[in-house]
Amino acid sequence: MVGATLLVTLYRDEIKGLATFGYSGIFIACLAANATVFLPAPSSAIVFAFASIYSPLWVALVGGLGAACGELVGYFGGLSGHRLVESTAIGLKVQKWFSKHAVLTVFVLAFLPIPIFDLAGVLAGASKMKLSVFLPVVSVGKVLKMVIYALLGANIIPGLSAYFNDAWK
Repeated sequence: MVGATLLVTLYRDEIKGLATFGYSGIFIACLAANATVFLPAPSSAIVFAFASIYSPLWVALVGGLGAACGELVGYFGGLSGHRLVESTAIGLKVQKWFSKHAVLTVFVLAFLPIPIFDLAGVLAGASKMKLSVFLPVVSVGKVLKMVIYALLGANIIPGLSAYFNDAWK
């Protein structure tokens, strides 16, 4: 988890540049941006910007799926470190609460534009949430969020470009 976070942080500009390779580049850039744990990364900005160039719905789909796959780093980190969570009283309480509300919590945190989703991924792994449940729920939440960013980017960026082109004439 630490290694992935460091690599993405060090190569942040290169990751953004991957999106220029089309849909596969957008997928890889969003995957890498979401592989960081506890550091915000630019996957929403990538989708916002490239939706004005490519089909917004395809950008949202590949960006959201890439973001969901990137969240597997936190999930597997939690899965491998579940004993740490279970070794503290507060960890057991949080894990017990999370187990009761796991699907809704994962979906809501994947959908909302807040940088604390990594905690949900780690908790999902530590709670031994099945990967066959975790990945689809995260994917739906991330794709729906990216649809909003893509539609905003597809509509705002061309309007701003036209405005500034007219202003400079």
